[in-house]
Amino acid sequence: MITCGPLENIREDGGRLRMLCARMIMALNCRDALTCVVILIYLSEAVNGSFISDTLDLDLSLFVRHRRSYGEQHRKTKEAMLGIGNAVKSASHNGKQTVFITENCTVVVAQTGGTATLPCVVRKFSNGVVSWIRKHDYHLLTVGVTTYNTDDRFLVEHVRHLQNWGLLIKHVLPTDAGLYECQVSTHPPTSILVELKVTKAQAEIQGSPELYIRAGSLLKLICTLRHSTEPPAFVFWYHEQRMINYNPGVSVKEGRSSSILHLQDAEKSHNGNYTCSPSNAVPASINVHVLNATAEEKPAAMQHATSTRSSSSSFLLHCSLLIAIMTSALTTTSS
Repeated sequence: MITCGPLENIREDGGRLRMLCARMIMALNCRDALTCVVILIYLSEAVNGSFISDTLDLDLSLFVRHRRSYGEQHRKTKEAMLGIGNAVKSASHNGKQTVFITENCTVVVAQTGGTATLPCVVRKFSNGVVSWIRKHDYHLLTVGVTTYNTDDRFLVEHVRHLQNWGLLIKHVLPTDAGLYECQVSTHPPTSILVELKVTKAQAEIQGSPELYIRAGSLLKLICTLRHSTEPPAFVFWYHEQRMINYNPGVSVKEGRSSSILHLQDAEKSHNGNYTCSPSNAVPASINVHVLNATAEEKPAAMQHATSTRSSSSSFLLHCSLLIAIMTSALTTTSS
């Protein structure tokens, strides 16, 4: 219990009335120091119009300031606590992790006839059901691992420990291009879009459409794949209509996006059309001409090059003769 404090130092100048005031305060058994001081001031002023004796050493302003400062400190502490709480809540809200790890508007490129995998990786804390929707017709394709589509080319490739719910599209068609929505059944639902672009892979043989080689030399045909997003399962080479990958003297070296045909000691029987036919690309063809070493069997292009060089030499010779004649004529005229 808070009391007013010791009163034994009250000056005797106040006489019995001051002592009476002090006893009255004690008799009131005041529980608050400020109340005691106010009563003491009132009684003192009522007795002789004087203020509290200096020996009491009680300053009302100190009590008021102490009480006021306590209130302000309590208020500031409460505001600070509220501010900290709001800051923590704000930081928690702003730092909240999104449901998806896969970025929105991811672009996937696949070739016609190939396989496309549209990624949708969600965070492990998400307990919602993942669905795939085709945007151009809003057709529901999958819910969880169940396919809701009569087209069996669509299915979910789920990797549980990675939380990947990729949409797998087999034997991609040009009409499969467009936007697909991966949706998680949170509250409210949240989703991302994945765009599929479909390309048409094409084969291309270097040196086409016509290739001329000499008999006995090495026939080397290089077939490259353009706009290819995945390696072909196989590449077949055809001479006319016959597949020659395993013929004697023929070797085929395949890479991820190319195939090279080697044929040793080319001869006249190797003339004709050669076709590079990858399993997942448009084939390409080239016409091969095997020539003997005689001059009369050189291709027209080689003959044209020879005639061009001869024409150039003749032109230079004629120009030189013309300049010599003109110079001689000028010299004769001047003399």
